[in-house]
Amino acid sequence: RRGFATRDMARDDATLARRVEAHDFADTGRGQRVLRDCARGEVLLEIPLERGFTLAAALEDDAVKRVASCCARHDDVVALHVCAERFRGEKATRAAHVATLPRSFDTAFFWSEEELRELTGTTCLRETMNLREETKNDYETLTKKMEAIGEGGWMREHEVDYERYAWARSNLWSRQCDLLMPDGKRTRAMVPTFDIFNHSAKAPLGKTHKLNAEKNCVTVYAADDYKAGEQAFISYGSGEAANSKLLTWYGFCIDDNPYEELDVTLTITVDKLRKTVLETALRASAVAYLQDIDARWRESGDYAEPYLPMLYQQLYTPSAEELEVEESTAEFIVKHTVPEREPLPPPLRMMARVQQLGDEELADPEVRKAIMASANDKTGNTYISKANEMAALASLKLIFQDVCEGFTVGDAESDATELAKPFADVPYKRRLALLVRSGERRIATKAFAESSVRLDAVVRDVTRTAVTRKEGLCEDPKCVTCKSHGCRWLHELRKRRPKVEAMLPTVARYARQIEDALPVAAHIQTINLAYLWLMGHTEDDVANRAATNAQTWPFDTIPTCDASAYADLERMADLEIDGSAGEEHPHNGKEGEMLLPGVYTCKVKQWGAWLLSQWAACGILDITDLNSIGAEAAALKRRHACSVPTSIALDFLAECAPLVEVGAGGGLWARRLAERGVDIIAYDTPTFDEEYQDGGAAKIGASKLTEVNWFDGIRKGGPESAAKHADRALLLSWIDIAGEGDYATATLDNYTGDTIITIGEWRDHTFGDYAPGTTATGMSFSREFQRELEAAFDRDETLPCANWPMFDSVLIRWRRRAPPS
Repeated sequence: RRGFATRDMARDDATLARRVEAHDFADTGRGQRVLRDCARGEVLLEIPLERGFTLAAALEDDAVKRVASCCARHDDVVALHVCAERFRGEKATRAAHVATLPRSFDTAFFWSEEELRELTGTTCLRETMNLREETKNDYETLTKKMEAIGEGGWMREHEVDYERYAWARSNLWSRQCDLLMPDGKRTRAMVPTFDIFNHSAKAPLGKTHKLNAEKNCVTVYAADDYKAGEQAFISYGSGEAANSKLLTWYGFCIDDNPYEELDVTLTITVDKLRKTVLETALRASAVAYLQDIDARWRESGDYAEPYLPMLYQQLYTPSAEELEVEESTAEFIVKHTVPEREPLPPPLRMMARVQQLGDEELADPEVRKAIMASANDKTGNTYISKANEMAALASLKLIFQDVCEGFTVGDAESDATELAKPFADVPYKRRLALLVRSGERRIATKAFAESSVRLDAVVRDVTRTAVTRKEGLCEDPKCVTCKSHGCRWLHELRKRRPKVEAMLPTVARYARQIEDALPVAAHIQTINLAYLWLMGHTEDDVANRAATNAQTWPFDTIPTCDASAYADLERMADLEIDGSAGEEHPHNGKEGEMLLPGVYTCKVKQWGAWLLSQWAACGILDITDLNSIGAEAAALKRRHACSVPTSIALDFLAECAPLVEVGAGGGLWARRLAERGVDIIAYDTPTFDEEYQDGGAAKIGASKLTEVNWFDGIRKGGPESAAKHADRALLLSWIDIAGEGDYATATLDNYTGDTIITIGEWRDHTFGDYAPGTTATGMSFSREFQRELEAAFDRDETLPCANWPMFDSVLIRWRRRAPPS
């Protein structure tokens, strides 16, 4: 290398400046160190562009020129030139340069399968696998094309096998740079001496090197004030400075990288109109965002140029011809860059918004006007509509949730622990993988969190507008219709119903999108608020009982929310232990039938998403939908159980075993407990017994509460059965239908044990008599039973339950009070 440098200096003394020399550094490997003290901005190196490997130089090589037409891309031509020069050895024009090129690389392209496993879920792994496939295909295609033009022996004559070809390509990936030409076009070059400079995130963007057009030289400037012997760095540019790209192209990463990014690829189906709107909106959004960054940079007076992320790249855009036929569609594929400093960049949000619009919405000129207003907002915070924004954010939340779940190797905590170890204690490639995946996981987590916060804010806004609505409320205190139904919204609901029905396709589309993007607790909260609004109770204290999800609660005062039961349902669904996939032994149910709690979780998400989408799109609800939800919920209660068995509740009951359940209904709770190996005896009467004056049974016109016997072990027996099991804790769940009758009090009279567990509403856990047919003390136990139990037992512990709409049941353990001495 020193001989090469001397020859350079002698040949171009008049135009070549050189104040650096190659040196092996302990932390970065081969790099350039300064020969004397230098100030920031001082010229460190000038080297003629003609010395480098470029497309122009390759096409001047007679051997390469013969096969250049076989190359699919410019880099192929240059790679063949590099291979040809290596084959020529010392006789090559660029022999000294070729001698400096590395023979091995740390890029993931050359990692083993076991080493690549550490990159699972990362952009780097996807890019690496694509590069491997692309490089292999390019080599095979080149070989075939050369044979087709009579140059089949070219590769063999120049000793270019696949490994040699991949070596040349890898050198270009890691050592080429983009240079801006005077005409505004860019050229790529691998320039000797310059290609040894290492990258630093501290080097000012856009200030470390450029093409000097007058001298046709690549000029390198000092990125900082350097002392003699210090390493001089350049910036590889913001577009290739994320660790995933540094590893993919160059084979290294840096700690605390300020330019971390994550690539996310979205595919949507477009017709001619949607393609046009999407391309225009994406371009406008990116321009507005980047122009704002540029304006703020100019005001700041910073020396370094601003960080300008790529933002997006259209990987596939259907041609006009593909979409010319009426109703024809095609895929539109865009890769979005998500910077850590902007986890939800405006173009990404813009694409999500356009994606969620229906064809009929997109055809509306006013909607298209709203799209461009949204795109031209530099902050990206202007909505097309609340309903659209809600669906767009829901889609982004789910996308980043999937990205987060894709990192299946390690976790944030363990990766941070590994990275904190001394450098020598972690294998180099493993350390690179840790830096890449921890950075991308961090960005995905931030994007997920931001989309969640933004979605919650829109849901709060939509719900607040809906439940505080006064327009259309009947003001006639003597209105017979309103009085008979206990609802002052009937006239307005009937009046607005045609508009609501016209919006059903839009509502359905948005509902599907937000169904899985919000937690179960948020959906049940929406449903309960809808009923309370309908009955005129959103301003009453009872409304606080609906609060199960603080993040989307619409009122300023947020009551205490215990959503642990609903979070438990989410966990059970993730583990597929909630009966949602059906079960092998359905007993009297249907083969493969979804059981509790799976069917509950599924239905509550559907109902909540539908009502929320109606509120967002229409500003009001269709009362028939509320009636349908109520009817379906009642049918599911009768078929399955009145309360939803969660893992938390079942674990608690297991601790209370042995158990005896009286009034077990269909026995679903007993079945779930028995499946866990809990010692439980369950009794139920086959029909309602008039002896217990069960008024609730008469109200629902049924002789049995549940339709299906889910548990084979149920014994025939009523309240008298409790007398046989003083040694067991007594479990009572919704034993007095509609909160009436003597079934529970009779069971209490027969029980002589010390522990009772009730599951159902209690006088301090109920929505009260909010609607006709409801009672202030709840619908699970009679007022008399509650009074008698509280007189003889002390409340020991209370657990929240997952509830059907407009019920507020809890699990309570009671201990018999010691008699006075």
